[in-house]
Amino acid sequence: MFIPYKDENPTGRSAVVTFLLILANCAAFAFQVFSPEGFEAVTARYAFYPASLGEGTGGPLTVAAGSLLSLVSYMFCHGGLTHIGFNMLFLWIFGNNVEDRMTRGGYFLFYLITGVVAALAFAVQSPGADVPLVGASGAVSGVLGAYLFMFPLARIHVWMLFFTMRMRAFLFLPIWFLLQVSGLFGGADSVAWISHIAGFVAGALLFKLFTVD
Repeated sequence: MFIPYKDENPTGRSAVVTFLLILANCAAFAFQVFSPEGFEAVTARYAFYPASLGEGTGGPLTVAAGSLLSLVSYMFCHGGLTHIGFNMLFLWIFGNNVEDRMTRGGYFLFYLITGVVAALAFAVQSPGADVPLVGASGAVSGVLGAYLFMFPLARIHVWMLFFTMRMRAFLFLPIWFLLQVSGLFGGADSVAWISHIAGFVAGALLFKLFTVD
């Protein structure tokens, strides 16, 4: 167990975009759950499929418009309560500070771009696969990558199953990243480890393009 539950890093303004992203994710998940079509059907419609970038749709969406739409829509769908719960927890802890260092529009664009990069990495790893990708994990990982270099000395409170501890961001986030890399080679097949890795790297590389003084 290696779960952050808060940080010691106050912001200078309200995290409006982060709050709206969390609200949008929760609303989308409610739609998945309560839609008359059923959870699986709705999830399949808005998921991203690597095959949708090649010949054939690989899913319910069309290749042209649908594959582009799914590169964004997949970020707002989740596979279950635990999935969305952890993603939103990470987004709330780290997103408010990253948003604080960017314009609101820039932060939103940064979030979407890292999420798209995460999906494309999944497609490169599994070209032509008819396997759905859902979840905000890739975009949230991008936020984590930015946070590492923006606030390396910030203290993160981490739950370690039987105890809690405080860690500097420059320790916690690299450990988290290495766990994703190890998962790529021996973790659960149901987790898109490559998307986490790609999103994190994209966030670390691109954040300076969006930060403001």
